Amino acid sequence: MGNDIGKYVKLRTVVGYFLDQWDKSSGDFDKCWLLALRGLVDIGFNVSFEPKSVRLHLNGNMTVNLPGDYISWTKIGVLSSNGEVSTLKINKSLSNIKDSNPNRLSYLTADIGYNLINDLLALPYFVNFFGNGYYQPLFGLPAGLIQYGQCTVDETNNLIVMSPNYPFQDVILEYISSPERDDDYMIETVCQEAVIAFIEWKMKLGTDQNYYARLLDARRRLDPVRLQVINQALRENQKYAVKA
Repeated sequence: MGNDIGKYVKLRTVVGYFLDQWDKSSGDFDKCWLLALRGLVDIGFNVSFEPKSVRLHLNGNMTVNLPGDYISWTKIGVLSSNGEVSTLKINKSLSNIKDSNPNRLSYLTADIGYNLINDLLALPYFVNFFGNGYYQPLFGLPAGLIQYGQCTVDETNNLIVMSPNYPFQDVILEYISSPERDDDYMIETVCQEAVIAFIEWKMKLGTDQNYYARLLDARRRLDPVRLQVINQALRENQKYAVKA
């Protein structure tokens, strides 16, 4: 026998809860279901859409096609030996010229030559005594972040555009996907009161303040405070050192 309360609930079930609460007839169902769908999208973008992770292969022109259910990206990187995603540098200065053309790389003709000084300043570690023993202090420069490639996202053409010297054949993409529908859409059960409050707001039976209050409750329930996580954070910050 299955449980009546699960992690997800059908959108039509939530609409049924609203109709029962306000003594509405089945003739109001279609209108309320459409309002509930709008609420699902709003709640999803605010708190509940969970990112998907996929490994994507590069095209020959150093671009990557975004998945068909892509809405927005949350992380782009490569996998480390520990199975962690090492993020790439997001460089919005990378050109997306002809990025949907298989011969894209042939259009990336440099107009500015190689600059040793710029490369030196971009190194992600402290450099001293560079070049025939000449002392070159670099105090005050940013510490830098070691990243294994650069990219930008062309939302118009649904492409990740990689730098021409990107050294790998794949990228790991974490992204928000559009909700899938079979016989109905599903939403997290902890968000059902927020959906009902959204319908009430749009039907002028409630206020936007009540909706945002229910939305805040849903966000807290989706990411509850767990004792294990608190203990881990406390232990990671403990160290054997002289107290200040």
